[in-house]
Amino acid sequence: MEFLGKSRNSAETLGGGHTLYRALSAGDLPAAWLLARPMIEKAKTEPLSFSDAFNCGLCLYRLGEYEQALAECRRAEQSLGNPQDFGASEKKLFLQALSVMECALLPFDPDSPKRLDRYGLIRVRQLAALCLTSLGRRQEAAPLIRFLSQYHIEFPQ
Repeated sequence: MEFLGKSRNSAETLGGGHTLYRALSAGDLPAAWLLARPMIEKAKTEPLSFSDAFNCGLCLYRLGEYEQALAECRRAEQSLGNPQDFGASEKKLFLQALSVMECALLPFDPDSPKRLDRYGLIRVRQLAALCLTSLGRRQEAAPLIRFLSQYHIEFPQ
């Protein structure tokens, strides 16, 4: 009997990131929290993927748990490392796309290809900066805000 329970658990874990992404995309915060909670616990003993850590952080941020969301942002950034920046021609259109995008905090798709890692880093640092400013730690957020300004992402003074 125990063997069956373990296989069911691992199947649930595999779909956790995708179901969390869908719940956040749909705006279903209660479902997102119920899905994020076990992932956050799991992250204490084993690393989460960048997108799962980011989406857990986003869920916590939306719940007003800024300190915990910040911890998830740090996990997400560690998982990403330091992805290569965009080339000059690629960056121009990327900045144009960012300028027309609303400042909504969207979840990150767990199936995103590796070539989106730099964009993921930008999103992680944006969420971390929002957490820090919400906590009143503007000085600590300053390096993140400077990083984001190179992508024309501005924070109110």
